[in-house]
Amino acid sequence: MYKSIFIGAAIAIMGFAALKTINEKKPSATALQTKAPVITGWLNDSLVPIIPTNVSGYKGLTVTKKSNPVSFSSALDNDYYRTDTINRHAFLYIDTHVGEFINDNATKVPLNLSIVIDRSGSMSGDKIKYAKNAASYVIDQLQSNDYVSLVIYDHAVELLQAPVLAMDKASLKKKINSIFPGGSTNLWGGTEKGYEQVKTNYKQNYINRVLLLSDGLANAGLTDQKAIALKVQQHKDKDGITLSTFGIGLNYNETLMTDMAETGAGNYYFIESPDKLAGIFSKELNGLMNVAAQNTVLKVKIPQGVTVQKIYNSKYTVKGDELQFFLRDLFANDSKGIMLYCKIDDNTYANLKFISTLQFTKAENKEMVTLENENILHPMPSYEIYSNTFNEKVIQQAILNQANENMEKALAATDEGNYNKARMITNNNNNFLKSNAKYVSQSPELKKLEAVTVSYSTQMADAETMSNEDKNRMQKSSKESNYKIRTKKQ
Repeated sequence: MYKSIFIGAAIAIMGFAALKTINEKKPSATALQTKAPVITGWLNDSLVPIIPTNVSGYKGLTVTKKSNPVSFSSALDNDYYRTDTINRHAFLYIDTHVGEFINDNATKVPLNLSIVIDRSGSMSGDKIKYAKNAASYVIDQLQSNDYVSLVIYDHAVELLQAPVLAMDKASLKKKINSIFPGGSTNLWGGTEKGYEQVKTNYKQNYINRVLLLSDGLANAGLTDQKAIALKVQQHKDKDGITLSTFGIGLNYNETLMTDMAETGAGNYYFIESPDKLAGIFSKELNGLMNVAAQNTVLKVKIPQGVTVQKIYNSKYTVKGDELQFFLRDLFANDSKGIMLYCKIDDNTYANLKFISTLQFTKAENKEMVTLENENILHPMPSYEIYSNTFNEKVIQQAILNQANENMEKALAATDEGNYNKARMITNNNNNFLKSNAKYVSQSPELKKLEAVTVSYSTQMADAETMSNEDKNRMQKSSKESNYKIRTKKQ
């Protein structure tokens, strides 16, 4: 018998013990169901990831297709499933990777950007000064065929510059220099106005992105995180517009800003010191200038007899019998990993075929590419074959996703002021990683996550006596590290 690990909000132990989980209101299962496959959505906080301890070999198949510089791989945690039990689960891991890629001037993809700047009262002093410098830096880097718009917001939203070709840079920078701090923070109002400008001037073969900069909490207009994330996803999926967020200082809502960037298929940056802003904007722009693929969509067809219970690391939509992931732009040295956690229905004993399709347009020559992978999950012919056909990388990613999620719960508990709960989750996450040391030792990602967990555990020992500034720094730094590991950012 193999063992499974069920990570609850407070404990993680080996074996088949069913532990109590903390239920939260998740997207309704009914809304996500299809005729085939059945998509149950988020059942609870901690499903039962199978971390095998009875492995004899790692002969599981990884299917890979390439169209340089894009590589598309998919694999199951085991190519066979048990037929001697009804407690049967499977992981499908899908990885899209872009190698080294540099766009020369002849093939550079033009930009359609909206720069959205928080000018609330808390932005006074160095923050607004360096924000204006960073925005001016962006203007200086744009080419004559790039479009840019400028939005500023406090409690009110103002369109400082409608979309325009970046030709009269002096005029644009003069408008940026006229920005001064004002009132409260209508973060979504400013973001929505930025989306409107990009959408007005949307071009399919451009990079269409909003750059949102803020130092505060959303306290005017729409402030609900789930509602904001839903709108961000709609703009990405339906309008083809992505979003990067830049959090300045120690007093903004990093959970909201991270979620917006992750949902919007962009990047999130924690910038404690305002003087680092120009360098961060430079990093963002350099990345945008080395786009390798655009209009990227991943489609996954789930076989009948399988129920998808959880999806890690990406928002998705359901269309017919397919899951669709709108990945949008792929950049040099970019990796995107998506994990599906599936339950095999009790009355299923057939071969189960998962079909994954990646469609994109090459940036350098506008060639439309379709890559298709098939992963077949067979009923096991013998236990010996089953125990030899695991896939080590998929197991590593399963551990990574679960441990990363546990860290998110610990961070959330600290935000709530429940330090004992945060310490308990963190300690159990440490134990979870230690119990899977053979996988952790072979994975740079898991080693990084282990270091983050250990560091956070050490810092949490003094949580009750920390200053608010130190606590905010700890939370923002740890969340950024966890985000980078989860999203495979460099």
